Amino acid sequence: MKFSWQLINNFTNLDHINFNEFKEKLALSGLEIDKIENKEQYKDKIIDLSITTNREEIFSSLSLAIEISTIFNTPIKTIPIPLNYKNSIPYNSKISINKTQTHIAYIRIVAIEKIFNKTTPKWLLNNLEIKQIDKYNTLNNIKEYINKKWGQTFYVTNYQMIKEQKNIINDHELTQIFHSNQIELIVNKISKTQKFHNDQSKLLIFTTIAKINNRDFFQDDPNEFYENMFIDSIKLITTIMGGTIQKHNHAHEKILIKNNKLRLRQENINKSLGYIEHKKLKFLNRKKINNILIQLKLYPKYYKIDKSFEIKVPHYRKHDLKREIDIIEEIGRIYQFKYFFNKIKQHSTKGHKSKTYIKVQQIRNTLRQLGLHEVINCSITKNIYTSYINPKIYNPITNKQQELRTNILEDLINNYEHNIKHSKNNIEIFEIGKIFNKDGKIYTEKRHISGLVYNNQYTRNTWNNSNHEINLYHFKNIIEILLENINSNAILKENLSDHKTKNLNYPEYLFKINKQIKIYDQNSNNIIGILGELDKKFIKRFSDKNEKIYIFEIDLNKLIETTKLANHLKYVSKQYSQYPSVTRDISLKLKKYTKIQRIKQKILEGNNKLIESIEIFNEYFNSNKIRYVGMRITYRSKNRTLNHEDIRNIDINLENKIKQLQEN
Repeated sequence: MKFSWQLINNFTNLDHINFNEFKEKLALSGLEIDKIENKEQYKDKIIDLSITTNREEIFSSLSLAIEISTIFNTPIKTIPIPLNYKNSIPYNSKISINKTQTHIAYIRIVAIEKIFNKTTPKWLLNNLEIKQIDKYNTLNNIKEYINKKWGQTFYVTNYQMIKEQKNIINDHELTQIFHSNQIELIVNKISKTQKFHNDQSKLLIFTTIAKINNRDFFQDDPNEFYENMFIDSIKLITTIMGGTIQKHNHAHEKILIKNNKLRLRQENINKSLGYIEHKKLKFLNRKKINNILIQLKLYPKYYKIDKSFEIKVPHYRKHDLKREIDIIEEIGRIYQFKYFFNKIKQHSTKGHKSKTYIKVQQIRNTLRQLGLHEVINCSITKNIYTSYINPKIYNPITNKQQELRTNILEDLINNYEHNIKHSKNNIEIFEIGKIFNKDGKIYTEKRHISGLVYNNQYTRNTWNNSNHEINLYHFKNIIEILLENINSNAILKENLSDHKTKNLNYPEYLFKINKQIKIYDQNSNNIIGILGELDKKFIKRFSDKNEKIYIFEIDLNKLIETTKLANHLKYVSKQYSQYPSVTRDISLKLKKYTKIQRIKQKILEGNNKLIESIEIFNEYFNSNKIRYVGMRITYRSKNRTLNHEDIRNIDINLENKIKQLQEN
């Protein structure tokens, strides 16, 4: 929108303001200047402003001058002339019955005789060109010029249009009060004393809404300059077009316009705007805030008890100043945002992070790096098995949410079913959450970590081969990598002899009996978790009957107890033997579910100090599905070279062990 520098300067004094400073402050206040044109012929500058939709009140030279006077804290030069409505016709519409009136809705009708349609002066055409307004007849051009100068104008009509009861006033609020019937009554009163029914006669209608106490001017509302606009309009019409101005008739209606009051807490101002630049821990003080609110013509009232301001929003700003944050933004705009800190101060000191917090983050990051996605489920559920240890909820909302969960795996199985239903083929998820148990009358709460992996395209031997699904060894390796990355001394092995009884802390019923591995704390030899293949009877719906799903659940606190911080690792040094080793590769025919750990323990039984290591290098099934395991046993002495007798004893002892293993 384009504005004339000269026209703005008529309302407020801009002579003492540097033009570059004017551009900068206007931009910082949200009124960005797109372009500036110099009109040497008229010794004027044309300012093209980009005005946002929330500042719709800035459309005239007067409204822009009021905004500039607010930004630069300078007064308006033009003094508003009080509205004289005392002798006007009082008119009571239904709108104002039984209400306390605060404002005057005012209408003034002027008859003009013997108007000559003269050519519009060049200076006026230039102003219309600046505003990009279409040029019609001279009277209409004057009307548009007045509107762009004062922010309000008159309506042009005649007696015939009044009789036809056509709507002339565009203002919705005034149209409700001064409708066509009311205007006709006023015009009829004029017609009794004046004759203006010829074609050259015109009726000019001036309307406004003003405060009842019109002596109390704040110079913040274009409506307060109604009389100034009226005088300017009549002068222009008579000077340019001639004509005879008849005595005007007018009417008024007392109406209620509620003041929009807002409460502004000083604490919220400080939180939103922050510190003043170059002032450590220094906010805008109360006096400065109060002065800015006065400058914005919001007329604040301070309440010391709750340290807040009560402000009155002007009628012409009611469309954009609706919330507390809007007023805070105005304060920042006037004070200028560049004088606040634009960066949050960075502190070099760091808060204490507990070992538990560090390890939980490390576990999360490790599982994410291994390709698992974290999920979060609600702890209120219905467990698969009904048990006395299940904590029940009194008066549950639904049947599916009547207990606290005793494990996380059941929720992950539900996640799996949901994803399979929506055609998600590869599911690799984990959750860190709380589980609950009941021990007599005591309820316990623990943190567990659980995971579920289903992937039928997990690996391939070569690029030419097709993908293969994940197996138990791959899944076991994922858990081993997790334990290694968090420096845990926990180990994976089969059930020990003293742990044959059912463990209530872990959902063993979800696992296949022969496809589960326990996780032990090496120090206490206690179970801290379990991993293995999911028993398919717990899957309600699946796409492939041969699919394999692997799951794990670990007590998080017990797992963290098995870890050591990186700067407290214990290293064990052993003497390296300088004597040669003897290696034996053997192939064992075993039953399908014989544990490898049990085989190693059997070989190490007795006096086997010469055994240095036992490694599994192969496992396969022949065409008859008979299981074979390839093992490499290394023998070495720390103080001598092994002789023929030592080697013969090794071979005899090894043959006996193999016979025992294959017989069992």
